[in-house]
This record gives sequence, C-alpha cells and structure tokens, in this order.
Amino acid sequence: MAEEHRQSIVRADGREVEIVQRRAHLSYCFFGCCCGRTDKGFAAAPVDTYKDEWTRRKMRKVMHLTKAGCLGPCVLANVASLVFDGRSVWFHSINTPELVKQIFLYVDAMIEADRFLEPVGEIAGYVFNYYDWDMRGLGAPIGSEPELA
Repeated sequence: MAEEHRQSIVRADGREVEIVQRRAHLSYCFFGCCCGRTDKGFAAAPVDTYKDEWTRRKMRKVMHLTKAGCLGPCVLANVASLVFDGRSVWFHSINTPELVKQIFLYVDAMIEADRFLEPVGEIAGYVFNYYDWDMRGLGAPIGSEPELA
C-alpha cells in the first residue's frame, strides 16, 4: 500500500478539514459532443471499464477518477487525461476496454517505480500533447526530466 499523505485546509466557511492527497488524477470523456457518441459516428467509450479497473485495483486513495464531459480536442474522440506526480499525459481514441486497462497498467508501473515514466508499449501510440508548454519552453515534454533552478 502506498504511503498516505494528508493536508489540513481551512475551508471558506472557517471549518478545518483534512484531505488525502493523491499521486494521480485520471479524467475521461464519456459523453460530450463526440466522445461515446455512436449516433454521430464515433466509437463507443468504454466507460464502465474505467470505474471497474479503478475499483478492482483499489486506487481510491492513490488516484482520483473523474467521469467528465468534454475534455477536447473533439477531433480525436474518447480522450483521457492523466496527471501523475504533476506530469500530464493525454490519450486519444480510447475505444476499447483493453486500452483502458493499458492506461491502468501504465499507472501501476509508475506507482511501482515511485516516479513518472514515459508511456511504452501499445498505449504509447495513443499519447498526444494537448498543451503547448514544451513548444514555448515552459514545460518538459514527456520523457524528459524537468530542469532544476
């Protein structure tokens, strides 16, 4: 089991609460303008597999899972966004339960290694960069180590 970290926060109503901090957050588009819209000619989104894998792997305290509306970009359809240890990885065309399972295997590998890893294997072919940070020199592309000041 991963070490659990907590943070105390004073809410706007003045009440102090404690939250469990997570290593990762996986969001997936399940039904928006394109994702899962078989009526518009797009592939069905394997939405049940996301929750099934997250539950089966007991990841509640390690990774938050969000069933989202449109994440964009719509031209790619069935998009998922993963943030792990502050690094962002985007996946497109996640049309099958097998691809969802590959994302979870990727997260498992990073948890086991206790660090961010570049996607490899089949899932690497579904990665794209949604943000332009690295193009503008503001962030590190996947596979590189961030510069320390």
